[in-house]
Amino acid sequence: MASKSPVLRPSSRNASIPDASSSSMSRGLSRSKSGATVYRSDTTRRLQVKSVLFHQTLDWYTATMAIKASIPPAVLVCAIQSDSWINHFKTNAYLAPIISTCVLPALPRAMLVRHNMRLTFAIVVAYCWALLAGWCGVQARHHTTNNLNDISAYNSSAEAVVAIFFIFCIWFTFTVKSAFPNWALHCTLAGILTVALLPSLARAPTMSDVIAESNVILEAFLVGQAVGLVNALILFPQSCRGLFRKDIELCLDGLVAVIQAQRKCMEDISLKKAPAVGEEENGSSSISQLEDALQRFVKAVGKARQDGKYAACEISWGVFDHAKLEEISSLLVDLIPPVSGLSSVADMLQLHVEGCNIVGDAGDDSGSDEASNITSRDDGWQHLEAAMHQNSRHMSETMVKGVEHAKLRLESTNGRILLNKRRARKNDKEHEAGITLPGDSSFLNSFRDVFETGRGFSQENEDMNNKELLDCYIQHRPQVGDLNQYTSEMHYNTLRYFLFLHSQTILSSLGEEFLKLLIFVDDCYTQPKKLLIPPFFYPRYWIERLIGLRATQRDSASLKSDAQTSIKLGSSFYDPKNPDHLPPSNLMETIGDYIRKISAILRSDHAAYGLRGACAIMTVGIIAFLHDSQDFYFAQRFLWALFAIVLSMARTTGSSTFLLLGRVLGTIASMIASYIIWYVVDQKTPGILVLLWLWFLVLGYLFVKFPDFFSIWFVALIASIVMIANELQVRKLGEAAIVQSGQAVYRPYIIFPYRLAIVTLGVLIGYFWTIFPYPLSEHSELRENMAKAMYGLARYYMCVQQTILARLSGNFGDISDKTSPGFHLQAARRRIFHKYQTLSTRAQTSYKFLDWEFSLGGRFPKQTYGEMLSILERLVSYMTLASYVSRDLKAPDATSSWWAHDPTGTAQVHLTPGGVTTRMIILHSALSRAHPLPPELAELSIPHLGDFLTRDVPADERFAAAALIHTVNWYLIREINRLTE
Repeated sequence: MASKSPVLRPSSRNASIPDASSSSMSRGLSRSKSGATVYRSDTTRRLQVKSVLFHQTLDWYTATMAIKASIPPAVLVCAIQSDSWINHFKTNAYLAPIISTCVLPALPRAMLVRHNMRLTFAIVVAYCWALLAGWCGVQARHHTTNNLNDISAYNSSAEAVVAIFFIFCIWFTFTVKSAFPNWALHCTLAGILTVALLPSLARAPTMSDVIAESNVILEAFLVGQAVGLVNALILFPQSCRGLFRKDIELCLDGLVAVIQAQRKCMEDISLKKAPAVGEEENGSSSISQLEDALQRFVKAVGKARQDGKYAACEISWGVFDHAKLEEISSLLVDLIPPVSGLSSVADMLQLHVEGCNIVGDAGDDSGSDEASNITSRDDGWQHLEAAMHQNSRHMSETMVKGVEHAKLRLESTNGRILLNKRRARKNDKEHEAGITLPGDSSFLNSFRDVFETGRGFSQENEDMNNKELLDCYIQHRPQVGDLNQYTSEMHYNTLRYFLFLHSQTILSSLGEEFLKLLIFVDDCYTQPKKLLIPPFFYPRYWIERLIGLRATQRDSASLKSDAQTSIKLGSSFYDPKNPDHLPPSNLMETIGDYIRKISAILRSDHAAYGLRGACAIMTVGIIAFLHDSQDFYFAQRFLWALFAIVLSMARTTGSSTFLLLGRVLGTIASMIASYIIWYVVDQKTPGILVLLWLWFLVLGYLFVKFPDFFSIWFVALIASIVMIANELQVRKLGEAAIVQSGQAVYRPYIIFPYRLAIVTLGVLIGYFWTIFPYPLSEHSELRENMAKAMYGLARYYMCVQQTILARLSGNFGDISDKTSPGFHLQAARRRIFHKYQTLSTRAQTSYKFLDWEFSLGGRFPKQTYGEMLSILERLVSYMTLASYVSRDLKAPDATSSWWAHDPTGTAQVHLTPGGVTTRMIILHSALSRAHPLPPELAELSIPHLGDFLTRDVPADERFAAAALIHTVNWYLIREINRLTE
C-alpha cells in the first residue's frame, strides 16, 4: 500500500479547525531533524523479509494440506506403471496428474464441490467444441478429397477449418478469463484441453477417429479430476462450517485487538503524546497498530461473510441453518462502520495532537501564564473529562468481556479452558457477590445496562449514568470564540473535548451493534441441535425464488419511482442514459440494442486480450497446421509451449514481467529437481517415484503457503510431470511405440533441458504478445481503476448525503420496509460500495506491480498515485462514518429536534456540504480522459464550527452525532482539496 502523504492546509478562511497536519509526519514517511523527508525503504524490506520467513513456518494445517495436494499427482504418475492404464491412455497418460492438481484439494467441501462443478463444465464445453471442430474438419476432408485412398493424407481444407475453430476457442477462453477472474483457472484448463486436442484432430480421417482420440484425452482429464476430488473429500476433509466458525473467532479476536489499540491510542492522544520518529518508522505507533488491527478485522469479516454462503450449502448437524448464518454475517458486517469510526476519529485527532505539540513547543514562553489560568478556570471540566475517560474504558472492558461471552456461547473455547473457568468461578468472591461474568445467564443484562443505562464513575466516586454524564459534559464544554485566535493550550482543550465526545458516541454505537450479535448468539445457544439440510434441496425453495423473481420484476419500476419522489438522486441514478441512442420504442429497436452489445464486447479490453492470446497461441500453433512443419510439431512436442502460453500470459506488462521471471525460475528448479530425481537413484523406477512424491510435497507446501503465486508453482509442477512422467511413459511403452506415434525419443539428460527450452519459449512468447503491438501497462490500469473509483465515490456520497437529509427531515422511514426511502438508500449504498471495493482491489494490485514494468520516457509518478489511493481510502471511510452516525440524528419526534427550529438551514449546510459530488465527477473525468482540470478551480469549504459551538444547543446525544458529522465533513473536504492538488 502507498504511504499516506502529509495533508496540506486548505486556503479557505472558513475552515473551522486550524490544520496542524502540515507539520505532522505521514504514515509512510518520517522527517529528520532538518525537515527532510526520509523514506522507509530499508524498514519496509526488513518487514517483507520477516513476513516471508514467518509464512514459511510449518504448522499442522500446512503439513496436512501439503500431503493432501501431493498425493493425487504422485498416485497418477505411479499408475503409468500399470499395463492396462498405459495401454489405454498411451502417450496422454501424463495429462491426468496435471489435471489432478487443479482440483484445489485445500478448499473446504462446499467450495470444493462448486469449483469442480465449474471445472467439469468448462472441460465438457471444450470437449464438445472439439467434437464440432473435428466433425467440420472431417466433412471438409471428405468434400475436398477425390480419391478415397488419399483420405488420410494431409488436407489443407481440413487443417484450415480446424484452425479457425481453434483460434475462436482460444480467443473465447482468454476473453472470458479476463472478463470473469473467478473463472480463470477453469478457462485455463479448457484452453489446455483445446491445445492438446484440436491440432491432432485436424489429421483425423474419420469421425470415429475424432471421437476415439477426443475421448482418450477427455477421460484423462476427468480421471485426474476424479482422483483429486476423491482425495480431497476423504483425506483431511475441510468443512465450510468449521471454517466459518474459525472466521467468527478471528472476527471476535480482531474486535478485541481494535478495542485495545483504540484505548492505547486514546490514552496517547489524551496525554498529548505524538509518535516518535523511531516508533513511526517501525510501525509501532498507536495509530499504526489501530489501523493494522482494523484491516485485519475488516478482512476477517469479509472472509466470514464469503465462507458463510458456502457453509449454508453443506449438510451438517448443528444449530446454524441457512437463515442463522446469513444473520450472523449481517451482524458482523454491521460492526464495520463503528469499528472503522474508532480508527477515523483517532486518525483525525492524532494529526492535531502532533500539531499542538509543535505549536506548543514553539510558544511555551509566551503562553504559559495564559495556559495556567485556563487550566485553573476549567478545573471542573477536567473532572468531567476524567469521568468520561473512565466511562469509555469501562465500555471497552465490557465489550472485551462480551467477546469472551460470545466465544463461550459459540463453543469456540476448548474444553479444558472452559472447565478451568468453571472451577475458578466457584471460588471467585466477586462472582459470589453477584457480579456477572462471561458465560453466565445474566451477563447480557449487565452488558445491556452498561450501554443502555450506563454507569460512569466521577473522581468523587459518585455514580452518574451515561446519559447524565454526557449531558453534563456537553453543558460544561470549553466555550469558544474565534478558533483562529486560540493559543495552543486552548486549541488542544477544545480538540480534546471533541475527542472524548466522538469516542463516547462511537463506542456507544459499537456496544449497541455488538449487543445485537450477543443476543442472537445467546438465543441460538439455547436451541437444540438438528440435522441441517440446505434449502435448495426442497422444491419450495425454487418455487419461492421464481415467485419472488417475478414479483421483483413487476414491482421494481414502481419502487424506483416511489423512492425517487422521496430522495433526490436523479433519474439517471437507476437508469443511466445512452448519449447516442434513445430508449427503444418497438421490437426492432430492442433487438438492435442487443446486437449493439455484441459490438461492444468485441471492442472491449477483454476481447483485445483474447485476440492477443490467440495470436500468441498461433505463433507456435500455426506449425501444427502446415504441411511442412506438422510432423516437426508433433515429434518435438511443442504442445508444452502452448501449455505454457495458456498458463503464463497476463493482461498487463507489470504482472507479466514478475510472473515471467517466476515461471522461468520455477521451470529451471523443476529441471534441476528432475535431474536429481532421475539420476540420484540410478534411474530405478521405485526410487524415482518416491523422490518425485517428495518434490510434489515441496510444491504442495508452496501451493498452500503462497496461493497468490499459484501459476508459478503450477508451471513448475507441469514441467516436472512433463519431464519425469514422459520418460516413464517411454520406458513403459518402449521407444518403438513412441517413434511410431510420431514423437522423437532422446536420452533423459538431453530431453530435460530441451523441454525446459520449449516451456521457456512458450513463456517468452506469451510475454512478447503482452507488450506487442502496444503494451497494456499497469499504470494505465491503475489510472482507469482509480478514475472509476472516484466516480463510484461520487455516487456513494450522493446516497450518504440523501441519507443524512432524509434523517434530518424525518422521512427516512423504516429500513426494513422495502417501500421506504431508507431501504432503497441502504441497498444503493451497499451496491455501490461493493463495486468500489472491487475497483480498489484492482487498483492496489496494479500498484504493487508498478515496479516490475518498464516505462519509456519520464518515470511514472508512483508516489503521487500512492497518496491518491490513501486519500480515496480515507474518503470512503469518512463517508461511511458520516452515514452511520447520522442514525442518531433521528429524534422520537422530528419537530422536537434542535435543528427543526432553525429556519436558516444551518444544520443542512453543516452536515451536507455541497460540491463534493460535482468535484469527484470532475476529477473522474480528468483522470479517465487524461485532460487538465478547469482553470481556477476553487477549493471546497465548510462553514465555521463555531456556529455549532456558540449556539444554544440542547443537551442530548443528537448534538454529539451532529458535531461528529461536521468534523468528519471537515476532513472530507480537506482530503478532496488535497486530491484536487
